[in-house]
Amino acid sequence: MTTAVKTVPPPARNISSEEVAQKAAAARSAQALWRRYSLSERVDIIRSLWRQLLSKKAELLRVIHDETGKPFNEIETTELGTVELIVKYFTSNAHRILQDQAAWRPWLLFNKRTYIHYVPRGLVGLVTPWNLPFMIPMGDAFAAMLAGNAVLIKPSEWTTRTALWAADAIKATGLLPEGLFAVAPGDGTVGKQVVELADMILFTGSTRAGKLVGQAAAAELKPAVLELGGKHPMIVLKDAAIDRAAKAAVWASFANCGQMCVGVERVYVEGPAYEPFVDAVRREMSGLRQGLGGVDVDLGRMIFPPQFARVKEQLEEARSKGGRVIGGDVIDEANLMISPALVLEATPEMKVMSEETFGPVMPVMRVESEEEAVRLANSLPFGLAASLWTTDLEKADRLGAQIEAGLLSINDVMSHYALCSLPFGGIKSSGLGRRHSDEGLRMFCWPQSVFVHEWPAKASELWWFPYDDFKTKLVTWISRLA
Repeated sequence: MTTAVKTVPPPARNISSEEVAQKAAAARSAQALWRRYSLSERVDIIRSLWRQLLSKKAELLRVIHDETGKPFNEIETTELGTVELIVKYFTSNAHRILQDQAAWRPWLLFNKRTYIHYVPRGLVGLVTPWNLPFMIPMGDAFAAMLAGNAVLIKPSEWTTRTALWAADAIKATGLLPEGLFAVAPGDGTVGKQVVELADMILFTGSTRAGKLVGQAAAAELKPAVLELGGKHPMIVLKDAAIDRAAKAAVWASFANCGQMCVGVERVYVEGPAYEPFVDAVRREMSGLRQGLGGVDVDLGRMIFPPQFARVKEQLEEARSKGGRVIGGDVIDEANLMISPALVLEATPEMKVMSEETFGPVMPVMRVESEEEAVRLANSLPFGLAASLWTTDLEKADRLGAQIEAGLLSINDVMSHYALCSLPFGGIKSSGLGRRHSDEGLRMFCWPQSVFVHEWPAKASELWWFPYDDFKTKLVTWISRLA
């Protein structure tokens, strides 16, 4: 089938380096004012800001759909619904997380006060991907601003309209200091300048690009949080609830047309469960609806042309190595639309099992034991998300502790991002640092350790000059009692 009208928008043009610098300077000026707002004021403003953005939900849904081809229902739940949960969690817990934290001190310092004060970093650079053009930049931006920072977002050049819409909508509210929330359109050249100008970087994207960002940040001794590629292994054991596991596999492999960093990208099924699982997956796949309209569909199109080519190449390579590919038909080349693909008789040597796919492909491999499944799950350099499926929860706990992934789901999948009490991030080549949780909000601040002498106001300390043997022995004796 060929569609006459091409709906994939062209990539955004780069703004000039002068414009990027101007945006960064304006953001810094705004942050100097914003950081003086009390935390309670910032909480109230962020909540009000989010309510006003939601009042334009219909317009926002249309912008995201036009730019990505996603179904409207998926946009509302995955993009908007997740940001709703992020805003609610952080605004409800900001005082507990960011208030001064008392620090332990030994009894001999009874006349001192010690605590940790959280200081905004200043300008946070957000370099964001094309697969979730609203959820990722907005979730991170709200948290960074709540902590007292300004944000400069470099969205993917393939999904810039969504970020620009957000910037215009936020400006129209008049709630934030002018320039506090800024967007710098363009490709990696603009992204590099954002990294150079910001005080902290939060990058979401490929492992290759993330390493370059990490190197650039390290050269300037800037903190960088990197969420990089994943290759989610789904382990289905013989005692799993097969129907639930199959439904989860289909959703986690094909939601967002497979363009999810935590989405299932390889499935290991223990021998006795293999045929029932495959049959259940095929039944689920047969009911999927795909189209460009955004209504009454489950899948849309892909977003990034090189990724579309990558999916086609990986499926062809799987066929050439003996894989049985069901689906994977190119429906509309111009609009990057390909039907979801199930790859059976998959082997570790196939790229669909060993390299990140980031498309609507589910490769399934039979394994002989749970030990083999865990070994294969850990065999790749990725370590973002994994899931384990079994009705024996004691066994799940035991095996889960052996799985090398920052995010582990047991009999569930792709839920971590919406539950902000949990840290979100990967290990190995899947990244550094964590979003969300207490750690993920405090990372937007640097901790200032405060040591206060309260009384007596004029007395000196025993360990100050001049030294003498009696004072040294006295201090040593007191220290041993501490």
